[in-house]
Amino acid sequence: MTTNPPVEIISNRLYWISDKNPPRNHANSYYFCIDNELVYQPFCSDFGPLSIGMTYKFCIELEKLIKNPAYSSYKIYHYTTLNPQKRSNAAYLIGAFQILVLNRSAQESWNPFTILPAFLDFRDAGYGGCTYRCTILHCLKGLEKAIQLGWFDYKKFNIHEYEFYEKVENGDWNWVIPNKMLAFASPSPASSDNDGFKVWTPEDYAPLFKSLGITAVVRLNNKTYEAERFTQRGVKHYDLYFLDGSVPSDNIIKEFLRIAETETGALAVHCKAGLGRTGTLIGIYSMKHFDFPAADFIGWIRLCRPGSVLGPQQQFLVEIENEVRKWGQEYRGIRNDMKIINSEKKEESKNTGMRKVDTRLEMSPAEHFVSIHGDYGQAERLVGAKKSYQSSPNSPAIPVKTSPSGRTQSYTPNNPVKSKPQSSNIFVKSAVRNITPGSIRPYTRKSPSSK
Repeated sequence: MTTNPPVEIISNRLYWISDKNPPRNHANSYYFCIDNELVYQPFCSDFGPLSIGMTYKFCIELEKLIKNPAYSSYKIYHYTTLNPQKRSNAAYLIGAFQILVLNRSAQESWNPFTILPAFLDFRDAGYGGCTYRCTILHCLKGLEKAIQLGWFDYKKFNIHEYEFYEKVENGDWNWVIPNKMLAFASPSPASSDNDGFKVWTPEDYAPLFKSLGITAVVRLNNKTYEAERFTQRGVKHYDLYFLDGSVPSDNIIKEFLRIAETETGALAVHCKAGLGRTGTLIGIYSMKHFDFPAADFIGWIRLCRPGSVLGPQQQFLVEIENEVRKWGQEYRGIRNDMKIINSEKKEESKNTGMRKVDTRLEMSPAEHFVSIHGDYGQAERLVGAKKSYQSSPNSPAIPVKTSPSGRTQSYTPNNPVKSKPQSSNIFVKSAVRNITPGSIRPYTRKSPSSK
């Protein structure tokens, strides 16, 4: 890859650059790099996109940096290396910053990057090959759509709550559609697993769900606990089992939509890991009721719940998108309003035609097999991977209370997490952490005090 010119984000003020070396010798300039500060935790060969929590941290700190009077006369560079994975995540972050802070559209945010050498597309968290392409633009459009729908509010986002509850020991759950669809991992029959790892039981989840306005749980994996442990505590329970890694049948889809459309409150949906089957059905609901394009939804759900939608489930959502969105038009009572429908189709074709070419890739024979017969053991691998990295120091986390003995205390629904300001600055670190030893050399940041 040749040396890349900087991309101007804010005229004469903010730039993005990917190069072999950081821009140390630029006059009146300050550069920062978060390649080793905001680090994606992979399930397998996946490498991004960075979560909505990391996105929020980046935007908050960059916004502070730009407004800091000490840097008012400096050109600011967001620098990333030529590592293809780091480069894609860094480009996504600066694109998200433009959407969240500069109020630009996803397409406007991405246009300056189209003249650069191609970016590596994101892939799924599965262990097999991946023919589906999740582009940076998909993720940006997913974020944009979520903002338009009111699913994400940059000014009100609770980073402490998000980072706390995404951990396995604290429930492993995320809102995908706030106040309607919550994704979580399968409850455990006991309060600790075979390895002594703390996990949540139905008795832990039930009071939390009731406080969140959730009226029903939908289980998609095989039975690992008794449904009565929810129903006896005032939370309805439904079973819609289908094979791990596979795609849902028409009957499963119709029943899930019926449940979602008739329940007065929100749904908490889980399979084993709460990623593949769970994300697929929530995606279908989102396409029907919110006209959410499939490729953009995959981008969105991977921001709020990394690792979601795997293998053939990706192509499946794209393949059924037109049909599902037509169900939505019928549901909303505009089936015969062809003027509206045709207008939407023309606009969609104009704006997303190229994206359709990029994503409508046929399943490989292996993916087609998995779509029907499932991928035995996939969920166990995903759960194991998440447990192994959940306490990793490579992802900046908000500190939690510790007991006198020094052991971390885990919150429960009866001991709720409280919002706390993030005190650390991800752009100013005394040491550089490196998830891949030897892949990036430490460097000295240039600041106003070291001209």
